[in-house]
Amino acid sequence: MSKASTADIIVIGGGVVGCSTAYDLARQGAKNVVLLERKAICGGGTAKSCAIVRTHYSIESNLVHAVESLKIFSHFDEVVGGEAGWRRTGYLIVGSETHREPMEAVFRTQNAHGIDTAVLTPAEAHEFHPLLQFDDVAVIGYDSQAGYADPYLTTTAYARRAKELGVDVRTHTAVTNITLNGQTKTVATSQGVWEAPVVVMAAGPWTHNLGQMIGVEFPYVVSRHKVITLQIERPYALDWPVVKDLTTPDKIYFRPETGGMVLVGTGDHGDPIEYPDSLKDAVDDAHIERIADLIANRMPAFADAQCTAGWTGPYDITPDWNPIVGPVPGYEGLFVAVGFSGHGFKLAPTIGEGLASVVLGREARVSITPYRMERFAAGEALHGAYGIGSIS
Repeated sequence: MSKASTADIIVIGGGVVGCSTAYDLARQGAKNVVLLERKAICGGGTAKSCAIVRTHYSIESNLVHAVESLKIFSHFDEVVGGEAGWRRTGYLIVGSETHREPMEAVFRTQNAHGIDTAVLTPAEAHEFHPLLQFDDVAVIGYDSQAGYADPYLTTTAYARRAKELGVDVRTHTAVTNITLNGQTKTVATSQGVWEAPVVVMAAGPWTHNLGQMIGVEFPYVVSRHKVITLQIERPYALDWPVVKDLTTPDKIYFRPETGGMVLVGTGDHGDPIEYPDSLKDAVDDAHIERIADLIANRMPAFADAQCTAGWTGPYDITPDWNPIVGPVPGYEGLFVAVGFSGHGFKLAPTIGEGLASVVLGREARVSITPYRMERFAAGEALHGAYGIGSIS
């Protein structure tokens, strides 16, 4: 048997959270960091992300991470280095009368953290998005600083910068077993064996597989989420804002997509699945018809829209729809970042930064303590004002 390679820190997972964590470990001075990815960088759940970057959260820790991450996305080349595909569009969120109080509370918190958010009249909202109708809407909020990025460009930029700072990035290197031997963790892979005192598991929905290797069950389930693109004869402008519609049962959101189309996703639980590798990209006709009807209600010009594409992606959803980030209780040197429940991309810059700080024994600039795994047993779950869903 060949001798094991050694590292100081092993990061498992080449999605946006794993790559941002590896980058920040190196940026903060860590040496001999190895990142292991079973496929290519951005080959898992991140690749299917709609990559919306907004700060409207009713849970303040989420809001603060989103605000600070937005600052990084909007100045990505200066802060990290490279291209993230950032496009500032603004963000419109609409709700019913029952949503007014929580929405306005979030607006005030956003303002307190420097986000330019205001309540608009329908006429004012039309100035930003002329296709929307608001007859069934009681409250409209607008955040001028939000937008979206490109998941592949963002993730590969983090991986490239990590490599430039000394991280050994190993793609097509699947983890086949993890053995805990006191302070030493042995990670067997398809390309050899590694040993390190510290292991960070950031494999998204596939983290269950890693947990089973060490006898740890992480409290999350996996679901199948569907995204479609719709098109009409009139081009959908790239500078129109991202829209979140809380009046719909699916809490749909939509944003511009290249080619004059609109991209539509949902903020609901999705369809439960056991294995993320079982996902197929086909989107059923019933879903397309239902979402098309919801879009046509909000934008009557889309009454005869054509569906041009559809795909699916996995959500790893915790009981409170918020991530688990930090040390694994009872396992020294073992850390996890999982359960992002649909909002991992927009939080990834500061989650990676904060997790790297904690791994290195430092205080995080933006605290990750609210996301500790023990919160569920301690009765400190993070419940948002909107109930379940990725808007919490």
